[in-house]
Amino acid sequence: MARRLTPIPPLAPTAGWREVPIEPVDEPMVAVADIGACVRDDPRYHAAGLPGAQPAGLLREGVADALARAARALPDGLSLLVWDGYRSLETQAALYDGYLAELTMVHPDQPADALEEAAARYVTPPSRSPSAPPPHLTGGAVDLTLADGDGAPLDLGTDFDAFVPEAGARALEELAQPARELRRLLFWTMSEQGFTAYAEEWWHFDLGDQFWGLVRGRPARYAGAEPPA
Repeated sequence: MARRLTPIPPLAPTAGWREVPIEPVDEPMVAVADIGACVRDDPRYHAAGLPGAQPAGLLREGVADALARAARALPDGLSLLVWDGYRSLETQAALYDGYLAELTMVHPDQPADALEEAAARYVTPPSRSPSAPPPHLTGGAVDLTLADGDGAPLDLGTDFDAFVPEAGARALEELAQPARELRRLLFWTMSEQGFTAYAEEWWHFDLGDQFWGLVRGRPARYAGAEPPA
């Protein structure tokens, strides 16, 4: 437990993730709701009515197994609340286009390439390239938070999809507050089960996709997947 409250270390950038090779494994998707009692499903994008959003969270089997281990390792009275796992390309496009439009309205004088780069900091462009699928399209990326035993989310400093500097995984490291300790707990609990973290979003973790492969220095396991029938 003490290690899980130590500071979050500097995190590797994701620049170059598209060059990570994929050596795909044949692995099914698992429903988040079937992982176990300490893992709760809260599919936010479906609730928000985004195009293509799945009515139930899905993750690759290996990711689901690691998430189950992470949940069991939490202190008594805590659980994991999953906001998003597998994400269709249609949903990815809706998120990216919506955020890019928002940035364009706020910064109308910025050139298009600068706005696209700013949008990609938080939402991966919806590429159809089989060699560089968006991480969530693979089922290897998961967005989640800590929750109490009843599944109510705890305060980790920002809302989900708050595209602000304070959402960075290490953004609270200089501030002594409960949210910092909870972020540390989430980070170390996930890291101990093989997940890598995304520096810009405290809620985003990867296992088996190209973000993960870049950090681990090895090929990715998961290619892009089609939406379930």
